Amino acid sequence: MDPIRVAVADDDDAIVRSLTDLIGTDASLELVGVARDSSEAIALALAESPDVALVDVRMPGGGGAKAAREISRSSTTHVVAFSNHQDAEIVLEMLRAGAFGYVSKDGSIDDVLRAIHRAAEGRTTISTGSLGDVAERLAEFHLHRETDDVRGSTDRIERAIETDVLQMVFQPIVELSSLRIVGLEALARFATNPRRPPDAWFAEASRVGLLTDLELVAVRCALSQLDHLPQGVYLSVNVSPGTLASGSLLDLLGGAVTERIVLEMTEQSPVERYDELNTRLRPIREMGVRFAIDDVGAGYASLRHIVALTPDLMKVVRTLVTNIDSDHMRRTLMGRLVSFADEVGVGVVAEGVETETELETLRVLGVPYAQGFHLGRPEPIPLLVSERPLVWPGRHAFRSEEPMPATNGVADHTSSPRARTGEVGTR
Repeated sequence: MDPIRVAVADDDDAIVRSLTDLIGTDASLELVGVARDSSEAIALALAESPDVALVDVRMPGGGGAKAAREISRSSTTHVVAFSNHQDAEIVLEMLRAGAFGYVSKDGSIDDVLRAIHRAAEGRTTISTGSLGDVAERLAEFHLHRETDDVRGSTDRIERAIETDVLQMVFQPIVELSSLRIVGLEALARFATNPRRPPDAWFAEASRVGLLTDLELVAVRCALSQLDHLPQGVYLSVNVSPGTLASGSLLDLLGGAVTERIVLEMTEQSPVERYDELNTRLRPIREMGVRFAIDDVGAGYASLRHIVALTPDLMKVVRTLVTNIDSDHMRRTLMGRLVSFADEVGVGVVAEGVETETELETLRVLGVPYAQGFHLGRPEPIPLLVSERPLVWPGRHAFRSEEPMPATNGVADHTSSPRARTGEVGTR
């Protein structure tokens, strides 16, 4: 499970040190940044989209209420008010401004950790401390706030599903032996407020039970561009295990040239029944659709997926690619993955290539395919299929119109081959 991403906003150096030490020693938490006033807190939340922001009630630049109001309006971050001022009106002001809960600085470490975890799960916490007889009043406000939060999330996702705010961009997947584009991964972007990463949209959809609905819209949007892709280039779209298991994809894919489609299974939710998922996948794969496991190497789950679901393609997580040119452990592990893939007839794509030296190392290791900013940034289809060459940092250039070869056990007609939820997006 990914750690809870936490931002801290407080102008007290001692408090900041204590919180950063606390978060740094808890494996379930990840500190994304520290802000010293309201403006910095707002900018940090918009840039990093943390799951939870601990916000001091009385910090400079307009106070915690200003920060809570802007953060809640522009992101899905749950603000937890953090203060040693035991004043019910101040706490209520923070809650009215959008804070999801309140924890006292006079409380214990366990109180702070509990508030962070509950906020990340969409549950509120009121640490009443010496607030005494206002506890019932705060709890009542809290209940209404929680209900409004769920209702607001549902309305926001439903609007995204029913309108044209979702757009797709496409990132090249390149064959390293020839530097030719062999595929394009469809990535979702949302042209509406709140401005936040695609992952945050899909995570919010998951929380309110609308992930499959939103993913199907993204898949449909991606498939609408299939006819505009160069001949021989496949289209890769991302779907969660829940959407794969829903059975809704079969009809959606029925009218497409399925031999040019790859479904990448993301980690939005765990796979609970592999037999059921294989049953759902069987008719889709019989149509010619290829199947990929995303983020291989990120944990034990991705290895279980490979064994249980026999994919056509493994996409190696970016953390194994970063600095692979200077890290013996990463090179060794990548080499083993390539050897395994060759033995079982599975293709390999290395994700997140950002430097020339990483690229050259992957080529030496025999990795057949790769993608990343060094090879091409996500762009709309018209830019990718224009007559101009796609030039990326480094000494190489390539054209997307070039035909696609068949190598490394990948089928001739497609070169069988990814940001929530999904990253369908590096979401």
